[in-house]
Amino acid sequence: MSKISFVLIAFLLSALTVHADSLVTVRPAGTDSVYWSQLGPDQTPIPSPFSFTTTNGVSGTGSYAYPAYSEQIYTDWSGEVGGIAQQGFDWGGNFSNGDLLNWTEYSGALTLTFTQGYSQIGAQIESGDWYNFTAQICDANGCFTENGYSAGTNDNSAIYLGIAGSDITWVTFSLTYDEENPNNINNFAINEVTLDSSETVTPEPGSLLLFGTGLVGLAGALRRRFVR
Repeated sequence: MSKISFVLIAFLLSALTVHADSLVTVRPAGTDSVYWSQLGPDQTPIPSPFSFTTTNGVSGTGSYAYPAYSEQIYTDWSGEVGGIAQQGFDWGGNFSNGDLLNWTEYSGALTLTFTQGYSQIGAQIESGDWYNFTAQICDANGCFTENGYSAGTNDNSAIYLGIAGSDITWVTFSLTYDEENPNNINNFAINEVTLDSSETVTPEPGSLLLFGTGLVGLAGALRRRFVR
């Protein structure tokens, strides 16, 4: 078999396993989750990096983009980079009353990394300021944005921002726009993280055989054409 045959088969077979990511704006039921209550009660400082465990026992780590900046400008909670904030107490936004949040405290983008892959990762997210904002979620394949509005309604109306794909092992939450103060895009909070188990779609052996046979024929035809 010619080199052309092998190249065509390898390229097209690899294309079968490519999965495009998509934006998720409605919280799914989820097969796993991360609750920030595991890090402590309201006003608990969060270092960078920090460790966490999902409900199903999967370990993970989190980090803030600008931890030193946060420590310089916000020192109400001793030693913190980020912090646990409770909706209705130290957070007056649109999450459900009593929810414990991961607040960046001006530390910038928040990256969460997991020791296994998921097919969907997302969370409710909200700016630390009032009015309109734009939130962003990224993984290894790219980014998606969603617009939200902070109004202090305390009614679980905070937007859900998730990304769906194949074998997602990390995501980064951030803001790209803050209407009240454009300089405050590093100040936001996320609620519990909702996760879905990763599912890899594998073509059936019969389909692969038929597909491969067709490729061999195509490669042979191309080879004959080039020989002429």
